Amino acid sequence: MVIELAALDDLPAILALQRRAYASEAALYPEATLPAMTQTLAELRGEAGRQTVLKGVLDGRLIGSVRGFVDSAGVGQIGRLIVEPAEQGRGYGTHLLHAIEAALPTRTLELFTGERSTANLRLYERLGYVRDRVEQHGGLPLVFLQKEKATVAT
Repeated sequence: MVIELAALDDLPAILALQRRAYASEAALYPEATLPAMTQTLAELRGEAGRQTVLKGVLDGRLIGSVRGFVDSAGVGQIGRLIVEPAEQGRGYGTHLLHAIEAALPTRTLELFTGERSTANLRLYERLGYVRDRVEQHGGLPLVFLQKEKATVAT
């Protein structure tokens, strides 16, 4: 898989992939409407103007994406890590996550997932993220996890 910055003309395909990838998450939370499932192309374009959006391409096909930005407190906020459902479990999500971590010019990283999203929680914890807090958003408990980037000795 090749990981590169997404272009504006990639956004419609990323949005379609986002809906496919989040379908399993939506099934875990039938009582809620997940923003990832209702986001419009205009909203995604707005986010892309403020965030780093990466795409993962395999054999000419978009199979993944992730986005992130550094907030006003200097924390790298990572979101919408998505992989084509048929390609999940092959390490592509891990590669995308490492790429966005490297792209964000900050030491502290944060992401979140739903409390029932046990596969996501396992992945993030395996990659060094530590549970920081649980917050209620729209009646759903979201688990926020943080990680400090490793420093390289010189």
